[in-house]
Amino acid sequence: MEDNKKKKIWDKVLMGAVIGGAIGSVVGGTVAPKAVEKNKKKPEKFLIKILKKILKKKPKVKKIPNESS
Repeated sequence: MEDNKKKKIWDKVLMGAVIGGAIGSVVGGTVAPKAVEKNKKKPEKFLIKILKKILKKKPKVKKIPNESS
C-alpha cells in the first residue's frame, strides 16, 4: 500500500515537472525574441567602451634615478 502511494506521489511530481517545463518553454519562446531585439546593441556598445578604455591607458613608466643625473 505504501509503495503504491509513493509511486502516485512521484508520478504527480514528474507530471508537474513536465507540464511546468512545457509551459515555461512556450512562455520563454514568446517573450525572449522581443527582449533580444530590444537590447541587441547594448552588449556591443558596452564591449566597445571597455575596449576603448583598455587600449587608451598607457603604462606608467617611472624614471629610475641613476648615479649620473
